[in-house]
Amino acid sequence: MWPAVIILCAISLIISGCEPSAPDVPARLLTSQEAKAAGAVIFMANCAICHGAKGDGRGLRRAAMIPPPANLTLPPWSSASNAGRTFLAIRNGVPGTAMTSWPTLSDRDVWNVVAYIQVQ
Repeated sequence: MWPAVIILCAISLIISGCEPSAPDVPARLLTSQEAKAAGAVIFMANCAICHGAKGDGRGLRRAAMIPPPANLTLPPWSSASNAGRTFLAIRNGVPGTAMTSWPTLSDRDVWNVVAYIQVQ
């Protein structure tokens, strides 16, 4: 019975056009030097291969990707006002692109990456 309930809930969200919402940004996290430093480590280990060490979309895998990786130094990705959107893109991936979801990262880790991207 539970699988049917879960499937029905997922279908209703898709039909209604609702997107999952990002958790609230922890207070002052986006400006925290500690969060940015932790985000840099995670970014370099997991994201730079596609997005480049500078976050400019010029990673080693760029040539094989259609569409190419996003340039995270430009809005909306670099904009603090879109931090929730960036969180969801990391957490859930981006349909129609090579950007996969990152369920192995904790919410705090994802927010740290978002804080790091804001610096770029």
